[in-house]
Amino acid sequence: MKQSPEDQIVTERMQPGVYSRDGFLGSDRRPLGEIIDSDRSAVEQLATTNEAIAAKLQEALSKAMATYGTPVQIAEDLTAECYESRGKIPSPFGDGVFQKGEVKIGDSRTGRSIYISPLSVHMIQAQGFYGGRGSRYRVEPSHVCEMFGIRPQPQEH
Repeated sequence: MKQSPEDQIVTERMQPGVYSRDGFLGSDRRPLGEIIDSDRSAVEQLATTNEAIAAKLQEALSKAMATYGTPVQIAEDLTAECYESRGKIPSPFGDGVFQKGEVKIGDSRTGRSIYISPLSVHMIQAQGFYGGRGSRYRVEPSHVCEMFGIRPQPQEH
């Protein structure tokens, strides 16, 4: 899949050392459009939306950021803890600047954890970008749905 000029610019911004030390793509070598299309298919198979997933993540992010450094219970088996970082980071998509910092969400039932940031939640909601495979902030749509109990959304007719 050949990248559009816009996707090429975004991909360049996602490389390690450009906007963040580790970049946004991890070990994923697929073109940006293919990464987003693959996650779009996964979200559709889960019968939910990027917006529903981002809303749950944003709720956890907000609760954790309100208690900086103190773990907070966000659901029966889920805890979130904010690790503050000073400064701001621009979106590689060119659609905003976001507070740095990360939140670790841990699931005591499965032992699984994910890391999110204000920027990663925004990119899920606005772009359907869940991170490249191997990226620290990669969020698998199926894992989030399982962790948060996100159920299929009613279909509009």
